[in-house]
Amino acid sequence: MKNTIITAALALCSMPLMAQTGGGDTAYDIKGTCPADIAKVYIIDLMKSVKDSTETKNGAFEIKGTDKKDAFLGIAGKGKSSYIVFINDGKPLSADLATMTLKGSELNNKLNAYDRQLDAINSEARKYVEQFNEAQKSGKSEAELKALADELTNKYLNPIMERSTALTKQIVRENTDNIIPAAFINNIVYDCELPELKELLNPEYAYTKHPMAAHAKAYMAELEKKMAIIGTQFKDLEMKGTDGKTHKLSEYCGKGNYVLIDFWASWCGPCRAEMPNVKANYEKYHPKGFEIVGLSFDNKEDAWKKGMADLGMTWTNLSDLQGWNSIAAKTYNIRSIPSSLLVDPQGKIVGLDLRGEQLGNKLKEIYGF
Repeated sequence: MKNTIITAALALCSMPLMAQTGGGDTAYDIKGTCPADIAKVYIIDLMKSVKDSTETKNGAFEIKGTDKKDAFLGIAGKGKSSYIVFINDGKPLSADLATMTLKGSELNNKLNAYDRQLDAINSEARKYVEQFNEAQKSGKSEAELKALADELTNKYLNPIMERSTALTKQIVRENTDNIIPAAFINNIVYDCELPELKELLNPEYAYTKHPMAAHAKAYMAELEKKMAIIGTQFKDLEMKGTDGKTHKLSEYCGKGNYVLIDFWASWCGPCRAEMPNVKANYEKYHPKGFEIVGLSFDNKEDAWKKGMADLGMTWTNLSDLQGWNSIAAKTYNIRSIPSSLLVDPQGKIVGLDLRGEQLGNKLKEIYGF
């Protein structure tokens, strides 16, 4: 549960310095002020590697250099944990490391304003992560920590993440004529359905041509490929059940009921976080014939079975204990979990990666309640 709450907070990162470059070298000229205890100012790249540096004098600095045109770089003080992001557009910049503000071209002014808005949201999340960390240090029991993690995640962190995602999407939509969204688009790709992703990655938009958008475009291409499975017949496979016997997927799918094929693992934090929702839907619709077949990516039998017991998974579960080398991963090209397929009574795949409210809404549509 520690991973769940921390992952939720880390997902809010407002400005990752990802793959960057835009063309030939362009000069930057940055003048600024900083707190008195900062003796050196750095220009850093995507991995926080130092590209350039300068000594400060009486709380002021100036640094000149060159880097790729339209590269996203950072201005950092000691520790390099906090930094001001800027676009290397060749325009003079003025930075204040005390307030983490920047003045320069219209583009960089907008970028800094957006970053500060998102950082304000992130700051809210940090206090809940700190609260959880303090609880860990205080020696609370595993059960108490799990309860606290669930409360903080569901009551506070999830709503904060939703606000962050909504603001990020707004930023992207407001800047289709410039490259600012290239710094943000990768943060929201996993929160978008394919139609929305296609809209946001319209090749006519300026930022989609920036290398920082490459990951988002690659993910969209992979998602398009994955969605092609909708409407096809499920593929059969064999794995062992908890009874130690080998079972075929065809023993459960295509037998007249809707079946959710759920790819998961006991070590997967997001899988465990989603399981209460899966369980609630199973208990609601199983009396009407709804079935679940869990295909585990575990490596150890004890961990697999303990995960099932801890999560109250009473439905069929199969595993070959091969982790990512599982026949399930290979058959269905599963590269991340949790993942799922909804199979209709005739064995046709009619749903992909239905989680949260999506799963409940789909089953309500099917069963009428």
